[in-house]
Amino acid sequence: MLMISKQLTKSDIEKSLLMPTDSFGTLPVPFEGDRFFNVTAVDGTGKAWDFPCFVQQSEGIVSVGWLPFPSGKDVRAGDTVFLHRKPMDDGGGDLTASAKLKIEVKRKIRLMGEDIWAVLQ
Repeated sequence: MLMISKQLTKSDIEKSLLMPTDSFGTLPVPFEGDRFFNVTAVDGTGKAWDFPCFVQQSEGIVSVGWLPFPSGKDVRAGDTVFLHRKPMDDGGGDLTASAKLKIEVKRKIRLMGEDIWAVLQ
C-alpha cells in the first residue's frame, strides 16, 4: 500500500494543505507537469472528496484545496493526515482494478501511559 502522510500545522487547516511535490509521485494521481490537477479520495465513512491541487514548481510544493474536509471533522494542528492507495472491492473480485485513494486523519492520544492513534471520522 503506497502512502503519504503529514503532521498538520495551523496553516494547513486554515489555508491549504501544503505537501512536497515528490510525495505525489508515489500515488496514482494525474500530476505529470501540469500545474493544476484534482485528487479524489474516500474517507472512512465512504464519502468521496474532490481536492483541487496546484503545483508551485518553484518551491517544490503542491497546494491542496481541502478546507471543506477538515472543517467538519474537528481536525487540529498536530493531527496527522494520511493519503494512501487502498484496494476497494468492486464486487467483481478484482481489487487492483478498483483501487482508490483513501484519506484519513489520526490524532495521537495518550491513554493510561500509552500512545494510541484515534481515527477521526
